[in-house]
Amino acid sequence: MKEISFKINNHKWKIELKPGEELLNEYHIRCPEAYACLGLTFYKEHKIWVAQELCEDEKIRTLKHELTHCYIWEIGLYHIDFNDEEIVCDIVAGIYDFINEVINKVGEDNE
Repeated sequence: MKEISFKINNHKWKIELKPGEELLNEYHIRCPEAYACLGLTFYKEHKIWVAQELCEDEKIRTLKHELTHCYIWEIGLYHIDFNDEEIVCDIVAGIYDFINEVINKVGEDNE
């Protein structure tokens, strides 16, 4: 995965690969009891960090999780309780491929 930029709601966002230790240090500012951090979303700065040490599959899954944070922020649901938002992002990141696979099969069956 390379570093890229994208737009959502006319806001430019940047995705960056960073050392995992740097992510954890930054995350400790928000959540001192954290023991791990694979990705971070910086809402006001419009950037996402993903741990560079992860294998490609984990980078993609982590990015899906962080992009869900981004989407929730951009549609104005930034008042959601943080713990609930983490659960939603984990669910979306975990089921995204499954949903697309089923949708693609439905499309193939209708051709």
